[in-house]
Amino acid sequence: MLTVLAAMKVELEGPFGLNKSSTYWAECDLVYTGIGRKNALETLENLKGDPEMEGILSVGFVGSIDPEVKPGDLCLVDRVQASDRKDSFFSDRDWQDRASSALEDNYRTCGLLTVEDTVSGVEEKRSLIKVKGASIVDQETYWVARAADERDLPFLSLRVVSDGLDQELPPKSCYDVDSGRVRPGRVLAWLAREPGRFVDLTRLGVNSFRARRRLAGAVNSVVPALMS
Repeated sequence: MLTVLAAMKVELEGPFGLNKSSTYWAECDLVYTGIGRKNALETLENLKGDPEMEGILSVGFVGSIDPEVKPGDLCLVDRVQASDRKDSFFSDRDWQDRASSALEDNYRTCGLLTVEDTVSGVEEKRSLIKVKGASIVDQETYWVARAADERDLPFLSLRVVSDGLDQELPPKSCYDVDSGRVRPGRVLAWLAREPGRFVDLTRLGVNSFRARRRLAGAVNSVVPALMS
């Protein structure tokens, strides 16, 4: 069974999100890990004893740390590294070729950097440009890739950019750090203190909507290709 891992439901479910009515979804296991190393490792540990797991497709939103990689870009990840680790992991070559054919070259090939905390500020994002081989950033994929490697399972990561290099994100207090669920009261309080950030928040919402639609379409193309 193919296991599809994402950090948050908002990345796949919602307006113009994933259509799970297709018959092949009956043969897939869709799992949400929550945000960050701790949540990802706990989820992966719970899946460790699953004898039907045949491979892992890791999907979701990422931020850009490359001026050439823009919001809405679909990224087929070839290499995954972590900010505090020396090793790195690579996508399964056969799966990458299948995904490439299914997506009809309508994507970027990107290296991904997994970090410990949310990279929200523009200066913080720009400080990561110097990381060799990485164009996008998240908080989970390295740990998923490592687990797949330890179990000798094929691994592939498919990501869509939700926030660009020069896009400031709301402070962590505005959402639940484990699930990513927005805290409306905290958001309103933040906007009351910084009303000028309303435009940034609106832009992030539009980008997230587009990213979900792009990711859902890509997943529905790639999953059957990996299972064939």
